[in-house]
Amino acid sequence: MKKYILTLFVLFNIVTSCDNTETELAGPTYDRSTLLKNWYNQHINIGLSGFKNKVEMVREMIDLLENEKTIPSLIKLRDEHLKGWKAWQKIEMFNIGKAEEIYFRSKMNVYPVSTARVESNVSTGSYDLSNANNFAAQGFPTLDYLLNGIGSTDEEILEKYTNDNKYLDYLKAITDEMLSSSEKVINDWETYKNEFIISTDNNATSAVNLMVNDFIYYYEKGFRANKFGIPGGVFSSLPLPENVEDYFGKANSQELALEAFDAIEAFYEGKNLETGTAYTGASLKSIVSDLDDKEGDNNLGNKISEKLKKAREKILTLDQNFVDQIQSDNNKFLRTYDAIQEVVVLLKVDMLQLLSINVDYVDADGD
Repeated sequence: MKKYILTLFVLFNIVTSCDNTETELAGPTYDRSTLLKNWYNQHINIGLSGFKNKVEMVREMIDLLENEKTIPSLIKLRDEHLKGWKAWQKIEMFNIGKAEEIYFRSKMNVYPVSTARVESNVSTGSYDLSNANNFAAQGFPTLDYLLNGIGSTDEEILEKYTNDNKYLDYLKAITDEMLSSSEKVINDWETYKNEFIISTDNNATSAVNLMVNDFIYYYEKGFRANKFGIPGGVFSSLPLPENVEDYFGKANSQELALEAFDAIEAFYEGKNLETGTAYTGASLKSIVSDLDDKEGDNNLGNKISEKLKKAREKILTLDQNFVDQIQSDNNKFLRTYDAIQEVVVLLKVDMLQLLSINVDYVDADGD
């Protein structure tokens, strides 16, 4: 009886110990530390600081518009808005740490815009931008609406800012929120970066596993679905051109998509986010290529690169205005989606299996 009780006690302690210790996954050995250093130095740090600088320029141009309510001031503000939006494309995938905690992604780039919510906020002057109901009433898509969509001509838009300070106040409020959120994320990385770089275990909360999952999730959801699948009607009975990014500016949806694609390729291939120059040491591609014993075109690392190249070629064939593209030839738009989708399988199935990393999210699109 005593032996039986002792056995139960030992088993209980083993189970308790397992519950309190995160499971280390079996898998291949590769240079996780250098990989993490490269991700921080070559992508995250550069991208975040560049992004904050661009948003600061947007804020400066809002002040210029307030002081000089002219069409040239409006055009300068639009130019800086586009530069900031392009800078956002480079960092949207890094939804880790403070960025995830404060819903950084949702505060910056939820589209389509809730124009009714924006107009209500402008009219009442009473709103809480931290409330999830206002995620579709702030960030770059809302700036797009406020700079391009509140009138049919530049003169009509300028009149809104000349006759009523409420629109200008809202411009300032959402840009200040963007700056505040950016500063929180950057400051958090200053304290988190060392922990990030030494997080070399292979478990669900280790840095490599989180980053790889965030990268794939962004490619699948933020890039493939949001920029192409949803507006093209992949998940609905009809196309939804009103769901295109840069809907009101109209001319920049392809440019934004290509900027995002540059960041995706740079992250996978191992290229500096700003210069596009290949860096030394571990990258996602170099690790995948080394772990796969196949050679040449059959090597998984090369397969992914080739599929990415073909996806880019398809994007380049589209109209710079995705609304026009969907309305004139949506089949061409959907063929681009298909080329982008081919990469998802290689990343989400083949690459994760090779790296022995589990998927940590549920695909909301059901495919």
